[in-house]
Amino acid sequence: MRKDKLKNVIKVLECLKESNDWIWLRECSRRTGLHHSTISRILREIDAFVEQSYLDPFNLRLVRLKKGVNIDGVLKILEVKEKIKEI
Repeated sequence: MRKDKLKNVIKVLECLKESNDWIWLRECSRRTGLHHSTISRILREIDAFVEQSYLDPFNLRLVRLKKGVNIDGVLKILEVKEKIKEI
């Protein structure tokens, strides 16, 4: 995984962990300093570790980490996925 991508994933995971509850996608973008489309792309990659809720009439997306998720564990799984892609 590229270094800049890894840094962005860590920023998003830390932001979600610090919030301890539902957070808007745009708020996560503000806290991390990343563009909201970058946040969305990262969330698609770590979808197994994140809960998402949509507020339809307003087109808002709320996200939070699932209970018991460890940031180090997520990074290890992403590393394994990257190695599998290389094969």
